[in-house]
Parts: sequence; structure tokens; C-alpha cells
Amino acid sequence: MSENHSIYVHIPFCKARCGYCAFCSCTDMSLVPDYFGRLSQEMAVYSDRSKPIYTLYIGGGTPSSVPVRYIDGLLRDLDKYFDLSELKETTVECNPESTTRELLDCLTAHGVNRVSFGLQSVNDATLERIGRLHNYADFLAATELARNCGMDNINADLIIGLPESRADFRRSLDRIASLPVTHVSAYALELHEHTALCDRLAGQPPFDDDSMADMYDEALATLREHGFARYEISNFARRGYECLHNLNYWQEGRYFAFGASASGFVDDVRFVNTQDIGQYMSLPIGELRTSTPVSLHEQAEEFVMLGLRLESGVNLDEFARRYGKDLYAFFPHAEKLEKRGCLCSEAGHIRVPADKFYVINSILADLLDDEAD
Repeated sequence: MSENHSIYVHIPFCKARCGYCAFCSCTDMSLVPDYFGRLSQEMAVYSDRSKPIYTLYIGGGTPSSVPVRYIDGLLRDLDKYFDLSELKETTVECNPESTTRELLDCLTAHGVNRVSFGLQSVNDATLERIGRLHNYADFLAATELARNCGMDNINADLIIGLPESRADFRRSLDRIASLPVTHVSAYALELHEHTALCDRLAGQPPFDDDSMADMYDEALATLREHGFARYEISNFARRGYECLHNLNYWQEGRYFAFGASASGFVDDVRFVNTQDIGQYMSLPIGELRTSTPVSLHEQAEEFVMLGLRLESGVNLDEFARRYGKDLYAFFPHAEKLEKRGCLCSEAGHIRVPADKFYVINSILADLLDDEAD
């Protein structure tokens, strides 16, 4: 088991709901005081200062949309209930239009050293079309403000396959790649039922699978040309700026989680909080989460499924140390998949070849399928 422990805190509030969003979010800002009060209660109940925290991530929703005093109080509570003395990375998600000097001064005062901006596109017409409240100029101003406040570790989110032209997408790629950001997360658009964008598009994605693959290739090539290395299927970083928090997830680390819909994994038990914000604030603390013990066999499968999403793949010695068995003995189909070119092993790691990342889900299905040929 990894010795690293992380914390995730979910802040569901947003000034407006994006057209594609299916996350646990809420635009009723009158709930903010009670919600943060419940967060404090939940952290007090599950306080654990015996496990030093390695990374902290405050996401949403839009954490930057709430009054700064609540973020300040949250960070103070975290320091009170957990050992943050060994923190290596603290990330707060922000939207460009709600990023202020007051907020950034608060974050830096608490040692926050990474900010993640929801950019999605540099094209203002596209941003308006998908329900974003910011424009590209807002993003540039927010990143400049963050840098002026000493925040030099900056992520920008980009969505592939938005309702815009291929030329619009390439414009986003070219501009993002040349900006002074250290990390880019590039995700494929997902249309979820009952979201405004899905309804507007009648459930039909703007681009087919082949076009999406071509656009992903464009993103990969453009970002590499500008010094970004892919280290996970959807994540690219300049050297030394990989997201430590997400790496802890992908390496089957352990993490506490607080807030509506938040899921955690501590002491070989996975848990998830209720997604209903009203229930989160009204149920007894002990009834907020559903817990499921995870067997060693299940952990081994998860370790490989998550690890193969990484460019570096799975460390074979680490697998054997954790699970007491050679990976090839644990997964009988691994050798066959390697012979078919779907997996490759080198330098003590097994990984998915770069040209097979598109079909990783089918590779994982074959790897885990007891009946696979």
C-alpha cells in the first residue's frame, strides 16, 4: 500500500451551471454558510493526525465562486484536523471570472502552490455557447494575477470536441501551448443526459470517434512541441509539474474526502458521500457515506487499471511488493496481450504502447477477463 495520503474537498457551488456539467453542483449561494459548517463537522468527526497528508485538492463546482472567508476557514480547519506538515502540493480549482487578488492572497498565505483554471476553450463564442461565464481575456488576466501572487504552478483545462470548428480547436491548442502554464488537462467532451448541451445537440456529439482521435493527436503533437510531456492519457505537464495529487489516485494511493459526492479510500475501504447536497447538510454525519471494503485482489486489479493509464505504466517490482505475486502470474492474459502488441514491458515496467492508448479500455477488459482467449 502507498504511504502517501491525500485529501479531496468538494465545493459544489457555481455562479452558473455549464451546459455540459453532470457533476454535483449548485447555484444556490444561500446554502454556502451551512455547507461549510457541515464540512467542518465532517472533518472533525473523521479527523486523523496520524497520517501525514501528501497532497490536498479543493475542487468543485467552483471553489473560487464562494466568499473568500469560507475558503480561509476551510484551510484553517484542514490544518487543525490533519497533519499538513509534509504537504508537497495543494491545488485549488478556480474559474477565471471569479479569481481575485483577495482569493489568491488567501491561498498563498495558506501555502497553496497550485491553481487549476477551467479554461475549456480560448474562443469566446464557444465559451458562451457552452455556458461559461468567462472569456479568454478573463483567463489571461487570472493567470497573470496568479503569477504576480507567486503562483507559478498553473493548470488549464481544455475540452476536446466542443461544438466549434476544427480551426477553433487548433486555435485553442496553439494559444494554450504558448502560455506560461505548467500543466494542461485535455478531456474529451462527454454528453450526459439531462444536461443543457446534450439537449441542445439532441444527444449527438459534434464530432465522430475518428475526428476526436485526430484532434487528440493534434493536442498531443502541439503540446509536445511546446515542452509538455504526456504522463497520463489526458494530462500533460512541463518537466517537474506533474499533478502529484492525481498521481496518487492513479498509483492506488489513499485519500480522505469531504463534501457532497466526495469519494475516498482509506485503510482499504472505499467510501462515497451522498450526492444530494440537501441530504449532505441534514443527515447525521455517520449516515453521509456508503463504505465498501476492497479486497487485496480488487486492489491489485485497480492498481493495474489505473497504472496503465500512465505513460510510464506499472512498476512490476512495486506490484509484487504490494500484492505478493508476479503481475504475469496474477493476470494470465498479460503475456498474450504483450505478444499482440497491446502491452509492452521495459525497464521494469509494463505499459500500453502510445499507439494503443485509443483502445485502452478494450485492453483492460481483455486483461481482466477470466474468459478472454
